Amino acid sequence: MRTKDFAGLTAAGVALALLSAAPALAVTVTNQSDKTHEVVVDHGVDEPKTKIEAGKSMKLDCPNGCELRLTTSGYGLSAVTGDKAVIGKDGLLAYQSQAVKSDKAGDGGKTMVD
Repeated sequence: MRTKDFAGLTAAGVALALLSAAPALAVTVTNQSDKTHEVVVDHGVDEPKTKIEAGKSMKLDCPNGCELRLTTSGYGLSAVTGDKAVIGKDGLLAYQSQAVKSDKAGDGGKTMVD
């Protein structure tokens, strides 16, 4: 194989690896309740709604930050790509703890729950 061909294959392989390893521009929402909930992802003008069945998780697009709301609730959570949220057994939306975040990280002092 010529060096030029090998370099092209290497670049393509690196690009493919980066795409598959890069985190999705999404927020993961897990429904821990015993009923289906509809989640609104507020991007400003665009506010798509997604139903999440009991016991299921979904990744919802949130590339530039968004607000998550349940159609049954009047409050929302500010979210950024990589955040994880749960719909608790009480039917309320909350942040899911993976690592403790602090206000020093510029996240507005999010409160995390299991």
